[in-house]
Parts: sequence; C-alpha cells; structure tokens
Amino acid sequence: MAFCLMAVSFLQAQPLETVAILPGGQPIGTAFKGSDLYVSAYLGNKIVKIDLTQPFPVTPTTVIDNIVKPTGLLVIGDYLYFNTEGNIPGLGTARSARINLTSPSPTIEQVMTNVIDDAQAYAKVGDTLYISSANNGIFRVILSQPFPQAGVQISSQNASGLALQGNELYCGHFNGDKVFKINRHQPNASPVTVVTGLAGPDGLTFSGNFLYVSESTGSRIVKFDVTQPSPLVETVVSGLVGPTLTAFDGLDIYFGQQGNGKISRLSINALSFSPPAQVCSNNPAALRTGGSPLGGIYSGPYVTDSGNGETFSFDGQAAGPGAYTVTYTLPNVSPATATVTVTAAPVIGVFGFSTDVVFPPTLLPDPAAGPAGGVYSGTGVLPGNIFDPALAGVGVHLLTYTFTDANGCTATGTGTISVTPAPHDGCSDAKDINNLFGAAYNVPQTSALQNNTGYTSTGDPAVTSGCFFQDDALQRTVWYTFTGDGNTYRIRSVQCNATNYIPDGDTQVALFTGNCSSPTQVDCNDDENVNANILNFNLVVATQPGEVYRMVVDGYGGAQGEYCLEVTNLTPSAIAEIGSIGVRVFPNPTAGLVQLTDVHADQVLVFDNMGRLILQLENPGNRIDLSNAPAGIYFLKITEGNTVYSARVVKQ
Repeated sequence: MAFCLMAVSFLQAQPLETVAILPGGQPIGTAFKGSDLYVSAYLGNKIVKIDLTQPFPVTPTTVIDNIVKPTGLLVIGDYLYFNTEGNIPGLGTARSARINLTSPSPTIEQVMTNVIDDAQAYAKVGDTLYISSANNGIFRVILSQPFPQAGVQISSQNASGLALQGNELYCGHFNGDKVFKINRHQPNASPVTVVTGLAGPDGLTFSGNFLYVSESTGSRIVKFDVTQPSPLVETVVSGLVGPTLTAFDGLDIYFGQQGNGKISRLSINALSFSPPAQVCSNNPAALRTGGSPLGGIYSGPYVTDSGNGETFSFDGQAAGPGAYTVTYTLPNVSPATATVTVTAAPVIGVFGFSTDVVFPPTLLPDPAAGPAGGVYSGTGVLPGNIFDPALAGVGVHLLTYTFTDANGCTATGTGTISVTPAPHDGCSDAKDINNLFGAAYNVPQTSALQNNTGYTSTGDPAVTSGCFFQDDALQRTVWYTFTGDGNTYRIRSVQCNATNYIPDGDTQVALFTGNCSSPTQVDCNDDENVNANILNFNLVVATQPGEVYRMVVDGYGGAQGEYCLEVTNLTPSAIAEIGSIGVRVFPNPTAGLVQLTDVHADQVLVFDNMGRLILQLENPGNRIDLSNAPAGIYFLKITEGNTVYSARVVKQ
C-alpha cells in the first residue's frame, strides 16, 4: 500500500550572504559534513573546505589538489565523493572517485569504471548513488558493493544537477532550458519534462514540495512546486553570476558563483513537510523523513516519532486504507501538515501449474489468483518469467510471484508447479513403433520427429561395457518397443526434417528382451561409420517371431535434440537355401576362409546361433573371412542382386 503526500509549506527568502571567495577558482560543487562545507574549485583543480563556524568570509583550506576540473561533491559517512571533467591522478580516465576524510593523507579510490564525459552531480537514496554526466546520461551504483564498479545507465538523457523526491529523480538538462524527471524504479524510464524556459538548470535542491534550481548560464535561483501539474516558476534571488550546484542543510542553500568566485548562502526560514515516501498497507512500520528544518516533532494517528528529530514511522498496516494527517512542529514556527492517503496493497492468492519435463522453456502465465504483470522466482525460473522444466526436474516446485503496483507497493504470493516425467522416458512406458516393421524388402520406413530434450536415464538398466565409445553412460534416453516377426531389420537414426538435429547426429542404442524388471541386453551400437564421421546409431537385428523387444535411444555424452527412426526390412520375400540350388560354400567346416561358387555376393550378413549379427560384408565377391569369429555355428545371408541365399557354416 502506498501513501501520497500533499504538504503545506511556508517559505520566505532571506538575504544572500558571502561565505567565502575562491579567486579564479570558479566554485562549482558544494557538500556538507557537520559544520564543514566542501567546495570544488573548477579552475583551481582542487577541493577546499570551509569551516562554517568561523566569521564570514572564511578563508578556505585545501583538502586535495591536482584534481582536473572537479565538479559535483557529496559526503556519505566519512567519504567525500567527487566528480571531475578530467583525469584523476593515478586513476587515468576515471571520472568519479572518493577519499576518506578521516585520513590525514587520503588515497583516492575510483568509484565507477565507466568512462563518462563531463561527470557532474550526485544524488543518494538508501544504498543507491546516482551520478549524472553532461554527455553520457545518468548512472547508478550500489554503495554496498565493492568499488570500483560498472555503473548501470538508467537514462541516456544528459544531465547536470540531481535531486530525489520519492520515486522520482529530478534532473537539470545540461546547458539546456528544462528540468525533467525519471522514475528511478522503472527500467529505461522515459524522461518527463517538469518545467522549461530556464537558463542552464544546474543545482537542484528540494525543500518540501519546492524544487530550487540554480541557473548556471543565467543570474538567478528559482523555485516551483513539483506537485502542481503546470508548476509556476518563481524567482527566489537574482543578480547572481552563474550560480552552480547546490547543497542544502534544511535552512540554507549553499552554492558557488562561477563569474566572481563567491560561495554564497541563501537562507530559507520556513517549516516544510513533504516526505518523499511510499507506505503500503502490508508494511507494518515504514520509516520516513521529510520535515525541515530538522529537529521537529512528528505527530498524528499511526505515527511514531523516532525521537531523533529527523525521522518518524507510519504504520500503514495498522492504519489501513484511508486519509490521515501527519503534523510536523517546531517552536515559534507555524506547523506543517501532510495528508497521507493509504490505498490497498495488491493481493495475490495461491496458484498452481503443471507441465512435462520435456517441454521447452516456456513463458509462465499470469496466475488467476493475482494481478498480471508480476515477476516469478524459484527453481527452474529464468529471466523474463521463463520456466525450464528440464532445469527444474521432475517433482513439485515452489514458485513465488511478486507484483508491484503503480504506487510502488509490492505483494508476493506462492504457488506450485508440478513437473511430470516425460512420455516414454522409461522401459515400462516404451513407445510402440510396430508400424515401422513388416514393410516390403529394402523399403525404409521413417518415424515422426523424435526429441530427447529433457529426458533422463533414471531407472534405466546398465549397458554392457564396450557398447558405446569410451563406455559412455546413458543420460538422455527415450524408450521404444516392437515385436519380432522373423525378418531381419536395419534400425538407425536419421536427420529427416529435424531443425534442432541432435548435435552431430550422435546417437547410440541398446536392444533388450524380457520384462522391464529384469531385461536382457541382446545388442547395441554407437556409430554407423566412425571413420567417415557418420555418428548415428546403425543396428541390424534378426528378429525372432513373437519376441517383444525394447530399445533405448540415447544421445552420446548427454546430447539432446531431434531425430527420426528409420527401419528397413533386409529380408526378401523369398530366401533360397543354398544347398537346394547348387551353390556351394566350402570348406565347411572351415578354419576361417570360406569360398563361394556360382554366386558373386553383393552383401553377406553373418549371424551367430543366437540370431545376433556379428559381421556385415559389402561386395565380398566369392570369398568370406571368418578368421576372427570364435568356433561355432553361423548362418549366412548372401545377397546377389534381388536374390538372397542362406547357408549354414561351422567354424572350427
């Protein structure tokens, strides 16, 4: 829940005073630490300090010199941050740096690694530091992170002075005529013009709702109420000589004048209250600042004064939606009040989704139990609300949905996403591919597109050593099943119409019989022709009629992607027994070499007595070498043209 503030301010300009003079120094930036005012001497190439407890005009003392054209300053804790328009000694092209004021011989530390042209001013809120550039836009750095760091550009709009009010960062257009603002919470926020017609808006300082602006190419300081839709620009003081960046202590505005080297003070004797706050109903105690001058007391319903004269807490959760008055008082000054409007924070209910683990990364839908446009987080969630089931894995995962409304109020809700196993990811759920078998001789049958992306090998049996190159383990497996019909088939993976073809087509296969609880491996294959870099699997199997086979296809090394299965019947419609037609195989039994007569083979397939293919010979002519085969009985399938012969050979 957010609150919006409308404040009454009492403002009256007081006489202008000369604090100090920098002859030829051209003072640009100013910053406070206690009663000390730090000033950058642009042409003097140094930073000086002015003790405000001393009678005016004060003689400045040098803090650090040999700084090329220093500009904006800001003190944070013990550190003085400074910008330059030139190189920083020892840091090369750095444009933003800091020193520790407690050190007698401070070391210059680089703040931002970005090389920006004409670094100008600073503004700070919480842990965030904003840095403006006359030529490169506006950058953001995080103070809690180590320096130096790469600043994040939040706007490409060139800027000089900066000032913060709530979510809005107000900026002076360098050497331009306008003040614009950007929403610092929105990425790539577009600049919104607030006022125009100014002469080089440079120093920007808030007092309540009023933004004070010094005109660096003009002669005055002006103010206007930023809560008005068309703010009226009022002259606060004129007759100045190029007023520059400003510093404000709650009572007085300090600034330099470029033309005469003066550091001046403009007193504002007023009580104002316009805290830049966002309080939501789901925020039990938002700590806020806002009153000026400091040291007053905050009061009102659901308000707790912090007792330090600077801050207060407003309990938006206890208050609930409505309008509330906060009062800020100081002795002898009229009180200032602000109306705090509390609106309901967004509400997000419980939600849930389900998906398969093989789905590609997909955009998560907005939950029906909450407003659209939020951000998801949790296991498997990628930037942009993309959910990757394969990354998350099978199971139920907790998601968090975070939504921020137009008022800057944030709410979160939780829900679950259930990732179910991919189809055919296990033996018991093997995909039936019997439609690819039983076709005519030598007519390949090709499956629809397959994809093993996101699959796992959970529960898969081990594959015999030596099956796959370097004994690669199963990782991304899809299971298939078919029933033998007595024919011999070649089964392999092919690219077909795959647009996301598995890398290098590198697949491997293992074939099993028996039930899934205790399968028996009967064959395996890795590469069709590794010497020719043909890496798809190529398996030839002589099927047994009625035998149920289960086949597992994997990507080598866990490779994932698309492929098709191609099944070719290698058994002609008629096979002639060699002994019945006069063709001879001799010697039989043989010690290794086998001669063929009356036939010139185009192909010979050799099967052992278990029906496993052990040798495939292309164009062997009339000679077969079984020297490397162990002793036993072998069956030959000899193809000559369209004729196929079978024979039995005994290897001694």
